[in-house]
Amino acid sequence: MDSGAILNRLSESSLETIELNFGESKTLLTLQGAHLVSYTQSGVERLWMSSNSLFESRKPIRGGVPICWPWFGPHSSDTSRPAHGFARTAIWQLLEQSSTNESALLRLGFSSTDADYPLEAEYQIELTEHSLEMRLITGNVGGHRIELTEALHTYLPVSDLENASLHGLAEVRYADKLRDYAQALEDRKAVYLTEPTDRVYYDSSEKLDLVDTGTGATTEITKQGSGTTVVWNAGEVIAAGMADLGAENYRGYICVEAANALETAVMLEPGQSHTLMQRLTTR
Repeated sequence: MDSGAILNRLSESSLETIELNFGESKTLLTLQGAHLVSYTQSGVERLWMSSNSLFESRKPIRGGVPICWPWFGPHSSDTSRPAHGFARTAIWQLLEQSSTNESALLRLGFSSTDADYPLEAEYQIELTEHSLEMRLITGNVGGHRIELTEALHTYLPVSDLENASLHGLAEVRYADKLRDYAQALEDRKAVYLTEPTDRVYYDSSEKLDLVDTGTGATTEITKQGSGTTVVWNAGEVIAAGMADLGAENYRGYICVEAANALETAVMLEPGQSHTLMQRLTTR
């Protein structure tokens, strides 16, 4: 889906949006969920958005960069709570929009009213000529220790799953959600997602490369403050059963998510804060 189509659909919805520009680079996000829905460089879209995605109040958006916070996946003790936390459908507040000769910066804030999660979050989006950097800062403003799991659930466009491979995960241990979280070591230097994939890699390295031979593009994915990398593609069967995805779309994206999930949960003491960062650079 191109950025023009996204703008048209958002203009028909009730969701408020903010645009951030720097030179030939642009981002667009919704205040609901602080959700990045578009990132273009010289007119080329660098995020993937489902053509079936819903842009509706209090409903998650399929594609772009959803924020999973303050838990990732199902809640650990209460399955009635929404998957991936409440931040992705909450309304965030604009704190600041500024620019220098080197970059443009957007800061958004959200304060939880949930008694179990007395947290404050700040989301910083920094745009340069060649990169997009996302920083999710979480502060514990309560009086008790809080377990935080989180992810920047980034959907990256690919020409086709057959053409796209991730590099930098060789010999990294992972938990396979599709096999009841069975653990193994990745034995491939180039990881293709031609089969349904939902893995949590115990990866604390700072850089991966997504290589797309169909377009000739390489996306460098840099992260910090992250103990795991989640790699996901629904596959045809599961995608067909998801109204906001669809079997016709599953070959066009790979999710590569800077995360703190499973055993890499962050334990925040009162007054402590944590920063999760992910940067996308395409060459």
